[in-house]
Amino acid sequence: MESSNLREKVNNLPQLPGSYIFKDSSGKVIYVGKAKNLRSRVKSYFSVDIPSDFKTAELVRRISDLDFIQVDSEFEAIILEAELIKKYRPKYNIVLKDDKSKIYIVIRKEEIDINGKLINLPKVVTARKPELLGSDIVFGPFPNNIVVKNILGTSRKIFPFRDCSVSKFTKYKKIESPCLYGHIGLCTSPCLKNSTIEISLYKQNISGIKKVLSGNVSSFISRTEKQMEKYSKEEDFEKALVCRDILQKFYYVQKTFRDARDYIDNPYLIDDLSKKAIEEISSFLPFLKAPPKRIECYDISNISGKEAVGSMVVAIDGKIDKSEYRKFKIKLKNKPDDFEMMYEVLYRRLKSGIKNKSLPDLIVVDGGKPQVSSGTEVLEDLDIEVPLVGIAEKNETLVYKDNGVFVEANHPKDGYGMKLIIRLRDEAHRFAQNYHHTLMKKTIVG
Repeated sequence: MESSNLREKVNNLPQLPGSYIFKDSSGKVIYVGKAKNLRSRVKSYFSVDIPSDFKTAELVRRISDLDFIQVDSEFEAIILEAELIKKYRPKYNIVLKDDKSKIYIVIRKEEIDINGKLINLPKVVTARKPELLGSDIVFGPFPNNIVVKNILGTSRKIFPFRDCSVSKFTKYKKIESPCLYGHIGLCTSPCLKNSTIEISLYKQNISGIKKVLSGNVSSFISRTEKQMEKYSKEEDFEKALVCRDILQKFYYVQKTFRDARDYIDNPYLIDDLSKKAIEEISSFLPFLKAPPKRIECYDISNISGKEAVGSMVVAIDGKIDKSEYRKFKIKLKNKPDDFEMMYEVLYRRLKSGIKNKSLPDLIVVDGGKPQVSSGTEVLEDLDIEVPLVGIAEKNETLVYKDNGVFVEANHPKDGYGMKLIIRLRDEAHRFAQNYHHTLMKKTIVG
């Protein structure tokens, strides 16, 4: 039965990715789920009329308490959900009791005739225990097919792979047209794109999936960086570009993926890392009088001044809070001046903040000295003091004014503080571009 204490817990859930754990009156875990937005997903269980004969209705009636583990990304939530289901084996998750029925993710070696040569072209498939081969690289078991589909669906967007049989591979090669997955970019189509470089790229994707599923990408990144440097020195730029493309995918995985066991060992891991990020930012920005509780980051997006927009993204206590995001349609018309646009966005936001008594503790702007100068001018014109720093993208250099003099500083990019600032900048850039593209589409269509 839903209690006031349970309702309060649900209402206080973060609007961020994570896994949620439902418990019955005895404290036993009865269901584990994952969510892109924890509050929204968990609220849906209690705010929708579910027919009484549905399994979900019985589950909801038995929920007496809940826990949650916040993570950094939706992909991490998917992996964590699978680990928690394996750990607790909750009654209301679809758990198949017979060990032979459990499902595995398999990287399977397969020799295929390409241009008259037999080449090992691994594929990624799912299999039950009786279907496993001795040469398979196996991950799992996973509790059900839904979890596996979520994991593979997300992995495939980053590292496209084949899952076809040899006969289907031969068929598409013969008709000189890829399958549906090839058409939509979820397979690199080695049936058609089978040069030495393209096969090498495909095999790198398979290695990428292997590293993602094992939660270990650092060694592969280091090795690929050395390969890229070697190819560049040898002026083999085609191979160097392949390495660069692979590295970009791995940087994304490394930035958004953490081993599920880290979260299980410490359910408050995100809180701890967020606290460390704020402490580090306070240590390398000398003008901060106190750790910044609310950090706002700004970016501008435009093409020759047309449909120019600004974005504001927010971190509170070191955590991204999408409910606080704000977008600005630039009123400065058809004048491609990023600095004036930055001035306009900051002026509008901070003037409103003065009125509502809701100023940030730290402002981050995407850019170097010109953008910092625009921001400083706004602060002077409004006669307020808010700490401000820019991040110049080329070397991730922090730029700020100290006693009226520009200071440029570089800090380790893998530090918690810099990771948070870089993530805020990237998120502000993404948010501004999405809004800009939306307005441009309306202009074209309209």
